[in-house]
Amino acid sequence: MSFPRNPISKLFSLYTVLLLILFFPSIYVFGQDAPSIEKTQDPGPKPSPMNGLPPDRKPAEPSQSELREKFKNQISGFAFNRYYSLQVARMLDSQWAIGFNAYTNTYVNRFDNDVGYALLPSQNFFGRLRNIEEKYWGGAFFLQRYLLDSPFFVSLWLGRENFLRNESNFYWEAAGKTYRFEKDSFGSGPRNFAGLGTGFRFQTQSGFFFGWEAVYSWYFPYHSSFSVSDLYYSDRVASTGDLLYRKYAYQNSERLPSTSFGLNLFVGLAF
Repeated sequence: MSFPRNPISKLFSLYTVLLLILFFPSIYVFGQDAPSIEKTQDPGPKPSPMNGLPPDRKPAEPSQSELREKFKNQISGFAFNRYYSLQVARMLDSQWAIGFNAYTNTYVNRFDNDVGYALLPSQNFFGRLRNIEEKYWGGAFFLQRYLLDSPFFVSLWLGRENFLRNESNFYWEAAGKTYRFEKDSFGSGPRNFAGLGTGFRFQTQSGFFFGWEAVYSWYFPYHSSFSVSDLYYSDRVASTGDLLYRKYAYQNSERLPSTSFGLNLFVGLAF
């Protein structure tokens, strides 16, 4: 049995096939994840250290020798407990410096009391009450040599120094109930000396510097002067022979050392 061939049915069948062909691809497309509409920004090529600029680096701090070359002139000083010093120096290059140092140092001791007890020839107490004032003052030229790039240096000193001591003494004895009072003076100088030193001086970038220097000195032969005045005895009047004897005893009991050691501190500004 066969169906009649109708042209309309043919057209309908063809139209249906076309709809199925067009419909099924659309279903497949909508069933997939839709691509993101927003376009991802391209970061571009990564910077290469070969092509880009070098990273920022902290500039290196200048060395001590470079700072000494920059700040050639120096003024410094120090003051503490009646000690005063003033120093000026000039850098010849990064390692050599020359300069001059002036100083004064005063020592005061009030009511220095010494008491003793004697067994022979008679048992009695005796003592001494003393006031002392000593003063050193002088100056020296020096030459410094720095060790490579470090702040350490060695130095040579040539200078002159004066010394003066004034003291008053009150001697007493309990057994005889007697006393003696005198004023003594001891001076020396100018004393020429030579010294060797070693020290440390740290220079900052602002020009400020600080340091210390230890100096060992040798004194050349010098002349000293002694004097005794205001000599009083409780039991008699002092004579010229008493003055001469006290002066002789005083000058044989006092000696200044032929060497000395000193520590010089300084704080200053270089420019």
